[in-house]
Order: sequence, then structure tokens, then C-alpha cells
Amino acid sequence: PGVVTCGCHKPTAGNYTPAPGGPFSAFTPSMWPQDILAKYCQVVYSYIFFFFVAYGVETSKWQRGEGAPQREDPQQRLRWQAHLEFTHNHTVGDLTWDKISPTLARSDRLRTLVLGGIPHSMRPQLWMRLSGALQKKRTSEISYREIVKNSSNDDTTAAKQIEKDLLRTMPTNACFSTLSSVGVPKLRRVLRGLAWLYPDIGYCQGTGMVVSCLLLFLEEEDALWMMCALIEDLLPPSYFSSTLLGVQTDQRVLRQLIVQYLPSLDQLLQEHDIELSLITLHWFLTAFASVVDIRILLRIWDLLFYEGSVVLFQVTLGMLKIKEEELVSSENSASIFNTLSDLPSQLEDGAAVLGEAVRLAGSLSQESLDAHRHKHLAYILAEQAQLNSGNSHSLHTNLNKVVRRQSLRRKSTLSSLLWGEDEVEALKAKNIKQTELVAALREAISRTAEHFHCLDPRNCSTDFTPDYSMEIQVGTLFSEMVPTALITYMQLITPTSISHKPFVPLGWFPAKFVEVLDERSKEYSLAGDDTVTEAVNDLVRGTLCPALKAIFQHGLKKPSILGGPCHPWLFIEEAASREVERDFNSVYSRLVLCKTYRLDEDGKVLTPEELLYRAVQSVNMSHDTAHVQMDVKFRSLICVGLNEQVLHLWLEVLCSSMNAVEKWYHPWSFLRSPGWVQIKCELRVLSKFAFSLSQDCELPTKKEKSPVLKSEVVDVLVQHHLFSWDL
Repeated sequence: PGVVTCGCHKPTAGNYTPAPGGPFSAFTPSMWPQDILAKYCQVVYSYIFFFFVAYGVETSKWQRGEGAPQREDPQQRLRWQAHLEFTHNHTVGDLTWDKISPTLARSDRLRTLVLGGIPHSMRPQLWMRLSGALQKKRTSEISYREIVKNSSNDDTTAAKQIEKDLLRTMPTNACFSTLSSVGVPKLRRVLRGLAWLYPDIGYCQGTGMVVSCLLLFLEEEDALWMMCALIEDLLPPSYFSSTLLGVQTDQRVLRQLIVQYLPSLDQLLQEHDIELSLITLHWFLTAFASVVDIRILLRIWDLLFYEGSVVLFQVTLGMLKIKEEELVSSENSASIFNTLSDLPSQLEDGAAVLGEAVRLAGSLSQESLDAHRHKHLAYILAEQAQLNSGNSHSLHTNLNKVVRRQSLRRKSTLSSLLWGEDEVEALKAKNIKQTELVAALREAISRTAEHFHCLDPRNCSTDFTPDYSMEIQVGTLFSEMVPTALITYMQLITPTSISHKPFVPLGWFPAKFVEVLDERSKEYSLAGDDTVTEAVNDLVRGTLCPALKAIFQHGLKKPSILGGPCHPWLFIEEAASREVERDFNSVYSRLVLCKTYRLDEDGKVLTPEELLYRAVQSVNMSHDTAHVQMDVKFRSLICVGLNEQVLHLWLEVLCSSMNAVEKWYHPWSFLRSPGWVQIKCELRVLSKFAFSLSQDCELPTKKEKSPVLKSEVVDVLVQHHLFSWDL
């Protein structure tokens, strides 16, 4: 009689815990409020009723068959047990959790198991291992007891705010509904501990919702280390900070991904001028804890703790895809907004949500996501810098805040003696150096612009102020560079030619458009021709190139004693190769009109990535035979970029190659930090001028060879097409 059909048993008088495998086994036993259980345990139905009280689910829904708790699948549990036994076959004796590694090796089999769901009774142990939280817990230099002791001060601002929000977090949940509820003291201790561990973050309301849900399934110490794994590893920096820079950036990334994966929904949002971030920001900030059914949340978190924040985007895109037809058929903006707001709560099948997410956006990689984040975070910081343009250090101040958060660590006595107690002075020195580099580049660009202003009257009205706005949209590009008749033609055929027919031969339609741009953008100017005006060559190679090289050298990792050479040119070669390969594999990038920039000799559209790669190869071919230094190659590449008016785009290509940037540069460098967008905005000014610079002007002149064939023989060869251009 101790075990009843509801899945509960009473091992001792007055102490009720969930039975293993039952519908309540996902709960942490210590979170069951014994006073409420004692009241409702007399009737089996009351146990089930409590389940919905605890989760905040209305009893009437369960009576109608909606939201019924799911029991643990025995077959799924056996699959997990078999996998753990197989991967720990070296273990002697019975396999217990203390013998299982604190981290589980990534594999296709493990991912399949995670997608299938983690059994309730195994979830606490597996979450800790999948997320890396157990490893943090075991290797931490400070214990949870010490964290709680150090964070017990009631007078801090964070403590006062936490106290106000304790009962607001999950007011309908029996574990957190009153100050005497069993979960409230645990929630208070964990939130205060996080605020003490991460003083630059402090307290964020989003963490309260996540922590309260974790406490339902984990002991409070494990919940804290799970939050540490989320803050430090699984989510990008500044997600829960006062500025919310991380989650703001993700909203822009999501909007860009909707353009790629859900073009019909993107068009709908644009037509009705709906700001999606007003709805989805809360989804991301709480990792869906406050918006989806608890059964779906468990499935989402299973995958989130295994694969990281990419799951937030995949699930959001999957949910939007499920409701796409309903949204498109909506009559007005209010209906669309309401449907989007209610979307998560209307979903009931976790397997269907994850299935659609993987089917639609399963190809979204963490590398691609990081590149999107890098770009959009840079634009956000640039916009803030423009708003605070009166303070020259405003951008650098923000850059120092956007760093990967790490929990508090105690310095050893030796490190304190060698390096000091803090790095404030070092950071100040780096900020001063960055400001000097930007000032030098701005001075070089200003001198170049004045040169064109003096020698070419057409540039008298050109605005030399850097533009910190977002990337030019397709419509803006059309209106500035293409005649009105062509705009109308493009609007008529774009939906059928580009969006819905990816099998159309690549390049045919964009090539016709780029042909117009090619003729327009290659205007000639005497001021930019180094064969006519030698001063422009001195300005570019003698002033602009050294300023750019200083920026590329800033934060460049020095080789070890036995290491190889270290030069920005080596980074450019590697980054250009990586990006052109990634761009070649992306069909979508070849269909975006605003990326098509030049035509090659065969009429094929060249993206900035391809143009950069070809320029690097061309410089290498012509300069290697002359055995010149890498500095000369760097200056020659800058000249090619000025000729093609894509120098600022090349910088974005290089900075988007995250693997290469992280390999060659320190985190505080311009190219690895979001500060690169400031350099891009400065360089964009140079795209307004027409340069005609020689790529090989620094190469030694070749002696002309005397003709070895008589003119009559040459004429015969040419007549019969038996000739070479080398003749």
C-alpha cells in the first residue's frame, strides 16, 4: 500500500517522495512541500491534483485530457543505460553515477538519445554532465557553502531586488507561492550566490525564472552550477547583464535567420511592421521557461544543455514554422501579434517541436551563429558609440564589458606578487593604444580625402563623415545605384526568380544587376591614378597602409621561441581561404543581391569573399617570384581593395572568419573584438573615391626581352591561331 497508482510512496511517516519512474519522478524529492502532501495524500486523485498545482496547470485542463503528466518510458531508460554501460565498459563492478565520467563524450548516438528525451529519474545526473556543470562543481576553488556565506548580506542592491521578486517568479507554483514555501529559501540563496559570483552581472529577472525551474529538478547546489555553465559556456556574454547586450544581439541574429529560413514570414513581418523582438526576447532570456508547457521545456532543455544556445534559434524557428500558415493567413497586425505572443503556450507536442526545429534549422552551426553574433554585436556597439559620440572612449568602455563571464577565482600569492592584484592599468593602456590607432587611421583617411577634394572637383560635395548605420539593405542599394525602371523590373521578377527557384543557374540574374553596378562604380579620377598623380601612391602606401598594418598587428599573437613567423599577411591568407570555402558552400549567399559585387571575365558574380581570395592569390603569384617581403604584399592588397572599392567589406570578411581570428589574435585585439566595425565604418569613406593604383609598383622592374622571332613568323602564327600572349 506504500506505492499507489499515482506514482508516490510513503517510506516514513510524514515524508512523501516521488516513486522512481512515476509521473512525479522528475521532481527533486526535497522540493515536495510536505505540508501540502499531508493534506492531499489521503486520496490518489489529490496526488495528481497536486502535480498541476505545483506546475501551475489548471485542474480543468487535466480533466479534459489536456496536459496530462507523462510517465517515464522504460525503453528509453534502457537505451540510456546501455549507452552509459557501453561507454564505461572499463568500469569494474556495478555501474553507479559516481563511476560515470563528469563529462560525456560527444557522439551521434548520444545526440540521438538526447533528441529522444532524457528519462525523468536520470535527468538531474545527465544534465550536470551534458552541460559541464558537474566538472565546474568538482574543480571549483570555492565551495557552495562558502558562496552562500559570502552572499548572505541583506543590504546589497541585488539582495533587495531579489527579495522583491521571490514571489513574482512562479506565483502559481506551490513550491514558490508563499514565503514559507519550500522552494523560496533555495531560490533566494542561489540568486544571491550568482549575484556574488558575477558582480558585473548582478541580478536579472530572467535568471530567477530559469533558477526556479531548475530547482524543481535539481538540488540547489547543482542548480547554481548549472547556472554557471549557462552563463560561462552555453550562452554568449552579457546575456543577463544590465545592458542585455547578448540577448539583444540574438534578437537581431534571429531576425536575419528568419530571412533565410522563413522568407514568407519575413515578408509578413515587414509588411505589418511588427517588431518580433518585443515577443521573442523574453523567450530567449528565460530559455523558454516562462512560455512553454513544462513537458516541452524539459525536452528543449535536454537539447540546450547538450548543444548550447544554437538550440534557442532552432526551436524558435521551428515553432514559427509550425504556425507559419496561420500567421500568413491572419487578417491584420493585431491578429499576427496576438498569434505570435500565444504561440509557445499553444504547442503541446515536444517531439513535434524538436522535430520541426531540427528539420528546418538543423544545419545551423555554432560557427555560423558566432559569426552572425560577432557582426550584429559590433553594430549595436557602433550605434551606441554614435549616440555617445561626445565621449571618445565610449566604445572601448563597452568593449571591456562584453567579455566571457567567469566565476570568481582566488589568485595565488605568487601570481599576485608577479602580476599584481588587478589589470586596470593594463586595460587602460590597451584602451589608449586602441584610441591612438583609430586616430592614426582617421588622419590617413582624412589626408587621402583632402587629396581627392583638391584635385578632383567632383569630390567637393562628398561627405567624409563615417557612417555607423547598419548594412545597406537591398531596397536602399537599388534606389541609390539603379534607375527607377530597373527597380520596378527587379521587384516584379525577384519573388519568382530568387526566393522560390533556388535551382535557377547561379549568377544569371544577379550578374545582369551587377553589370550596372560595375560600370557605375568604376568611374575614373585623375586624383586616384598613380601613373598621373604620384602623390596618391605616397598617401596610400606611405600613410594609409602603415596605419592599417598597425591595426592588423594590434593583439596579434606572438610566436613561441620555437614557433613560426607572425605577420598579418599570414592571417589574411588563411582567413581568405576559409571564408571563400564557406561562401562557396552557401547557396543562399549567392542569391542575396546586396552581396553580389563584381563580375569576372566569364560574367560570373563575385562575392567579396571570392574577390578577396582572388586578390590574395594574384598578389602572391606576382610577388613571390620577386621574393619581396610580406609588408609589400600587404600594401599591394590594400591597393587592390581600394581599386575595387571593397576594402571595408574585406575587413568584415576577415573579421567574420572566427576560427582564423581566434587562432591569430588575442581577445582584446581590434579584429577579435566588436571594435572592428568602427574600423569598417572609417574605411567605408574610401569607397567613395575612384582609385587606379598599380598592384606591382613596389616590385623590381623586369628587363624587357628582345624578340626571338621575326615579325613575319609572328604574323604567320597569329594568322593560324598558333600563338601565345607571351609573344
